[in-house]
Amino acid sequence: MRKSFVQLIILSVFIFTNFLTAQQKIALTLEDIFASNKYIAEEVENVQWLPDGSAFTYTEKNRTYNSLDIYNHDVESGENVLVVAGNELKFDGKQIEMSDYSWTDDGKFLLIEGPEKEIWRHSRQAPFYLYNVELKTTTAVGNNDPNLRNVKLSPDGSKVGFVRSNNIYVDDLSTGKEKQITTDGSKNILNGEIDWAYEEEFTISDGWQWSPDGKKIAFWRFDQTMVKEFYLIDEMQPYNKIIPLKFSKTGEEKSIVKIGVYDFASLETKWMETGERTDIYIPRIFWTNSSKKLSILRLNNLQNHLELLMADTQTGNSKVIIEETDTCWVDVDNNKTVFLKNEDKIIWSSERSNFLHAYLYVYDGNLINQITSGDWEITSVEGISEREGWVYFYGKKDTPLEQHIYRIKLNGDDLQKISKQPGWHTANFSPDYKYVINQFSAASHPSKTHLRKTDGTLIRVLKNNELPAFNNVNMVYPEFSKFTTSDGVELNYMITKPYDFDPGKKYPVLFYGYGGPGSQNVINQWRGTRQLWHQMMAEKGYIIFTVDNRGTGGRGKAFKNLMYKELSKWSVNDHIEAAKFLSSLPFVDPARIGFWGWSGGGYLSLMLMTRAGDYFSTGVSVAPVSDFHLTSAIWTERYMGMPDDNIEGYKASSVFTYADGLKGSLLIIHGTADDNVHYQNTMQIAR
Repeated sequence: MRKSFVQLIILSVFIFTNFLTAQQKIALTLEDIFASNKYIAEEVENVQWLPDGSAFTYTEKNRTYNSLDIYNHDVESGENVLVVAGNELKFDGKQIEMSDYSWTDDGKFLLIEGPEKEIWRHSRQAPFYLYNVELKTTTAVGNNDPNLRNVKLSPDGSKVGFVRSNNIYVDDLSTGKEKQITTDGSKNILNGEIDWAYEEEFTISDGWQWSPDGKKIAFWRFDQTMVKEFYLIDEMQPYNKIIPLKFSKTGEEKSIVKIGVYDFASLETKWMETGERTDIYIPRIFWTNSSKKLSILRLNNLQNHLELLMADTQTGNSKVIIEETDTCWVDVDNNKTVFLKNEDKIIWSSERSNFLHAYLYVYDGNLINQITSGDWEITSVEGISEREGWVYFYGKKDTPLEQHIYRIKLNGDDLQKISKQPGWHTANFSPDYKYVINQFSAASHPSKTHLRKTDGTLIRVLKNNELPAFNNVNMVYPEFSKFTTSDGVELNYMITKPYDFDPGKKYPVLFYGYGGPGSQNVINQWRGTRQLWHQMMAEKGYIIFTVDNRGTGGRGKAFKNLMYKELSKWSVNDHIEAAKFLSSLPFVDPARIGFWGWSGGGYLSLMLMTRAGDYFSTGVSVAPVSDFHLTSAIWTERYMGMPDDNIEGYKASSVFTYADGLKGSLLIIHGTADDNVHYQNTMQIAR
């Protein structure tokens, strides 16, 4: 009797406790997601490795002084030591609002970046300062100009170079004297900085580089004279302001680009030979293991012929050593060409086998061997330990849904996966490649940061990010799977169901997608505020669904090439296939399927509402493209070809062609100062 009574009490307490726990769960709000930090993972920020790889420095917020403190983390002991207190960083008696920093190799000086001002997607400008760690004194770089760009210490720490008013300057740290390297910078001439189109479409923003010995500078020179201006409107003042932007729309003139090399010994600039044609792109330059040779990537106007040039910096003469061609386009973004320091060898990335892989060449262009191979792709080569013969890279060997850190011998032997947990991994290697700071996340958790040896051995967890706020929410996470289209193609998808999902009920479905060439949305990665917003919608009873249509990334070049010259064909087709698949499931309400997307996803939303209204009843289109004559030349011509050569493709890919077929409910949202997908896209479709 007593035992039964005690068991009854325990059972009652258990039930009551669980009832209480369930009652304490809260629903996410927009304020929680976008206006609070409770669901944001902490990171090890502004990491700088010491030259010998024994330690790294990082920053932490000092809330007392509203500053960033710099700490030293010893790899062996794990000890964190304060090396620079942010409140000590002052200039003219005022505390510097540090946003980033870099060390001279001897650790005696600190280059401090002050408060940043955003220019475009990747570019920033700021004041910069040089801090003497021993004397605790600060001097301003570039005459204390608050609008310096691309500021970098020379390899030997004796100079600091920067861009001011479209010209390159160098400060000598021993004399304090400033030297102007270029003189013709203007509204139309950019030296050492990148024009809008290259920054947006080739993902570069820094337009100059020190040579390995610091005796030369290589730089881009953009002539924008023939590029037309597009006008953005700043509506945030009592009187609106016009912002002119040099912007090449599809089929229009682009910047003319040259590569110069300035020699501190001769005090002269030598222009590198890049061919007689000016309708080319130079999306990358790389110093080799010597200041005597500079490599240059040259891409033709149609972007289907990529060449690696080797230039003699003394004469400017160059020759082609490696070429890549494709029937559609050649991707540049992942081509992180790596030059060995101690041998005249190059690691080159290519999709010639259908999947992106690494190849080893000598400087004369002869292939030594293929390093990685197989029906999977590397994402990018991240570095090489020449002493040990290891090449380190990101790859998707086991599944295209995850990115992992790997290493392999230069001859292609002994492939090893360094990252251990499922998810999406990135790496920050020590200079000697003994250690790696491994940051990763998965769809089931925000980012974590581990310190490892480069054989994968865990040294310690730096940031675990077990955020308490998640314990108060009935979190649901995406499930990954595949379905087969009516013509037999398997497509990856992820689905998020409500926490209290009942397979006997009928649920509305909200699609999210982008669908552009080479993109991937169906990946095992934490997606931050967007994922939390989808969580909030799932709490309200919606199923969230995403599919990667034909033409997206991770599945080889031939799969991507399906999109060439008609961007909407397979994205629309495969989202209709996905809607049919969902409608066949007993728990989906086929009359309540909607789609939302941003930019290219906004375009897809418009296309689905005008071409597939029988399957999608509601669309939300944010910052959509409506017609590809209105978009950036580099991006559009890469995937669509030239407008005059693909008239039918441009017509078939235009929302205007199908506007009369609009069905259902459509919401369009667009920022009036969008520099990439201009507001005119929305105004013209609304017309």
